[in-house]
Amino acid sequence: MEQEILKEKLEKIIDGDVTNSSDEITKHSTDWSIFKITPKLIVYPKHTDDIKNLVKFVNENKKQFPELSLTVRAAGSDMTGAPLNDSIIVDVTRYITDIISVEKKHGGEQKSFFGHTYNITGQATVLPGAMYRDFEKQTLKHNLIMPCYPASKDICAVGGMVANNGAGERTLKYGQNKDFVKSLKVVMSDGNEYEVGPLTKIQLDQKISQNDFEGNLYRDVWNLIEKTQKIINDKKPITSKNSSGYLIWDVWNPDTQVFDLTKMFVGAQGTTGIITEITYKLVDVEKHSDLLLVYAKDFDVVPELVSELMKSDLETLEVYDDNTFKIGVKFFRDFIRDKGFWESVRYSLRFFPEVWMAITGGIPKLIIMAQFVSDDKDELRAEAEQARDRINHIPVKTRIITKDKSEEKFWDFRHDSFKLLTQHSSDSRKSGQGTRTAPFIDDIAINPEYLPEYLPRLIKILEEYDLVYTVAGHLGNGNFHVIPLMDFNDPQTEKTILEVADKVYDLVHEFHGSYSAEHNDGLIRTPYLAQQFGNEMYELFGEIKHIFDEHIIFNPGKKYGATLDDLKNAMIKPGDE
Repeated sequence: MEQEILKEKLEKIIDGDVTNSSDEITKHSTDWSIFKITPKLIVYPKHTDDIKNLVKFVNENKKQFPELSLTVRAAGSDMTGAPLNDSIIVDVTRYITDIISVEKKHGGEQKSFFGHTYNITGQATVLPGAMYRDFEKQTLKHNLIMPCYPASKDICAVGGMVANNGAGERTLKYGQNKDFVKSLKVVMSDGNEYEVGPLTKIQLDQKISQNDFEGNLYRDVWNLIEKTQKIINDKKPITSKNSSGYLIWDVWNPDTQVFDLTKMFVGAQGTTGIITEITYKLVDVEKHSDLLLVYAKDFDVVPELVSELMKSDLETLEVYDDNTFKIGVKFFRDFIRDKGFWESVRYSLRFFPEVWMAITGGIPKLIIMAQFVSDDKDELRAEAEQARDRINHIPVKTRIITKDKSEEKFWDFRHDSFKLLTQHSSDSRKSGQGTRTAPFIDDIAINPEYLPEYLPRLIKILEEYDLVYTVAGHLGNGNFHVIPLMDFNDPQTEKTILEVADKVYDLVHEFHGSYSAEHNDGLIRTPYLAQQFGNEMYELFGEIKHIFDEHIIFNPGKKYGATLDDLKNAMIKPGDE
């Protein structure tokens, strides 16, 4: 009854679509996570005014319907349960998809976490429901790119990338979404849209002096930072990548005297407001690339490899393990189905040198991909050769290959392994049987110097439970995506997930790591945030949530407030699929 009443009321105040059809409810009750939560209604807003009216509607009806809330959803490729909730899902991918502008524009110089510099040469404005693949096609027409895209770039939307503080293979050089969001438009909890971006201290003081909602917001955030600066500094993650918690440590930069409120929305998973427009900074696409491939037979060599390779100005430093290779072989028919028969034959033949190496010397434990890019071919090859020379004393095999089909096959496999696993997961859900991806420790990160001790202990935990899993990720950042395949019709699966998560997060905490480097918290990691950051910092996250969303209308239970019982209750149960 409540569902029908809400639907009828919403249809009168918005131009977009409101539905509670069984197909739409089913579609929006899952993402790529291990959860299933059934919403009451799905709303497809047509424009910003619809979103403003939705927020005002929830505010006005919260007393009558206390559980009423708004959870924004983009492409649904999230692996944490962030776009799932039991109230109103706001899907922005039907109408709010415009790519407004792309232009060449000098934006100065930026510096990576590791000290390498690069130039900002353009900017683009896009709406959150646009698919990244479509956005990239438009930027490439100007020889520009937003480089902090995830491995799922062919199936994700831009709004989800911002909401998760997404990153990917080029993070080593360029950072995360937070480093490329120039400004945002956001509908906040009063139902009005505001533009946020970097402010000087004088501009911040002007905002604080306003006697209105916006002025109160800036004042409260500034006062919170001043009051808790020591806690914020002490608890700031030491890893080069992090998307756990609220990015409060990035809001105020005392060195540059810049206050940037975008950091309270990037990575916030829609818990502080609803993003309606994104302006990104862009960089030039460099013409040439060389790939230094390193085949390692054990984990012991990894720290020294990383240390030596990071002396170069790398574009990427990626890794995947022997399990990823074996899973690829096991589900090779899925590659054939996806690519077509002849393309799959050509794809397979390009891997003949690696297959021959595996036959004659065994499958390497790790395949490491160090990519160099430049507009100067000679400079590029010299840099790749210098890097290879620096690791000659380490017991590994190496190859340098240029940007052609030989190089592309490795990126194809790196990206296709993700698509293969997610497709396998989808097939399992449809058939109601078999294994599917279980991303619950899928985004852990520690600093590379801890890898010799950390990695064997991580593998020992996984093998203790006899899990089938893959390890891939961003080696230079110490960011590993560990994704087991599990059967959710097995009643022991829930117990295994909780036990493995406890042990893995204890291990990551021991090495001062981040529980999520780029996939964010959602429902899967919010219950562990107090462990990662400590109770004092976790309660600070609660204060942030209260400042931006006093009445808990935006995506409740994410970033703050969810418990392990909430996690267990939402987990897919036998028979759900």
